[in-house]
Amino acid sequence: MKRKILTALALIILVPVLGIAWLFAQREPPSGPRIAGGPTLVGVEARGAYAWIIRTAHGAVLVDAGLDTTGAAILKELDAEGVKPGEVQAVLLTHGHPDHYGAARLFERASIAIGAGDINMIRGDKSHYATFGKVMGAVMPLPPPPRVDVALKGGEDLVFDGARFHVIGTPGHSPGSVMYLYQDVLFTGDSLMRKGDGVTIVPSLFSENADENRASLQRLQTLPFATIADGHAGLAVDAKQKLARFLAGS
Repeated sequence: MKRKILTALALIILVPVLGIAWLFAQREPPSGPRIAGGPTLVGVEARGAYAWIIRTAHGAVLVDAGLDTTGAAILKELDAEGVKPGEVQAVLLTHGHPDHYGAARLFERASIAIGAGDINMIRGDKSHYATFGKVMGAVMPLPPPPRVDVALKGGEDLVFDGARFHVIGTPGHSPGSVMYLYQDVLFTGDSLMRKGDGVTIVPSLFSENADENRASLQRLQTLPFATIADGHAGLAVDAKQKLARFLAGS
């Protein structure tokens, strides 16, 4: 009996460690701790995932908020740009996995938006986690959830301080995954990622429904984007052409 307990404990520890090692071996290396995507766009790595900061006339909008609940990298960048936390007007979450909402609750004056299908997830429901997420969720505490001000279904246009974001529903990686189109940049979360000189989706181990994720990408082909800003690898330029090649080879 004791041996069975020890074996079970070893598996509980070993599986996440091996999973993380495999993930880092397979994923595209991130572009760096800070990415300048243009005069009004910066991405900062916040404990393994990018938070994107879009400067507006009187503050900023965030797309995703990393895993670090202290928001250290985000707050440092905001301070460098002369933006106070209270001047963050919105936090637009691409999905409800904890590595994307960690610091969202720090911005008390911001409107926090997420796909309607992920609201229960952000509140602690792990039933829609993929295999890897379920293992990690069993051994790691979740960050405190932020409130949700706006539940998105896709098709909405959100305007903050003159900055317009078009919402696209892209279920698959999670039930409520969404993307945000701002000018010619598409913020894709984990539903479309830079990979080498192309783009891809993450393996089934990390997505609830990879087939649905792939099918959701078809609706992106009519959108006027040139660059994607994803959740872990960084920026991909000429992304619309790269997406077309990826879908043609699917």
